[in-house]
Amino acid sequence: MKRLVVAVLATVLLALAGCSDDSAASAPSTPSSAPPAAAAPNNPSPSASTPAAPVSQCLNGTYRLIRFVGVGEQGTYGTGQGGDVTVTFNNGSYVLRGAGREPIKLALAGQTAGLLVSGTISGDYRLDGDRASFTVGQSSGFATLQIGRVKKSVPLAEAANVLAPDGEATLACAADALIVTLQDLRLELGKV
Repeated sequence: MKRLVVAVLATVLLALAGCSDDSAASAPSTPSSAPPAAAAPNNPSPSASTPAAPVSQCLNGTYRLIRFVGVGEQGTYGTGQGGDVTVTFNNGSYVLRGAGREPIKLALAGQTAGLLVSGTISGDYRLDGDRASFTVGQSSGFATLQIGRVKKSVPLAEAANVLAPDGEATLACAADALIVTLQDLRLELGKV
């Protein structure tokens, strides 16, 4: 069974928080059942004033990961925002690349952390109208999670299910934005 994005984030965040001597990071918290907050003003969501572009045109070129939201089984959710992760789409394939200089800011159930991505994840996709089927392929590099002073690095392959599109997705786009909505994950991307 595929692990849920939030379960992965929760496991890593809570495991590191338990090892941390930072009292704020090690304090237990209860999962939130509130729906994800409205996106920040820099959300690339297509709006009524921005005409929608054909999805086939949007799955071309390089986008920056603006934000992701993962939803778990009990209504818990985790978010990630910022960082230096880009995704380049090109004729049925994609490459997600993290430069390793600016961490993604993670939030889950009252816990916060930074996730620094240094490496690449490649994959393929098949487009059918406004839907796509994504498959994660190879990866190289590391993802480093930091809570307080505690850091833990894992091979990027272990973070692929949180960051890279994998599975059936609905797509929405405008001239400068692309939203990929999978079963447990929503990726919001802005054109570079």
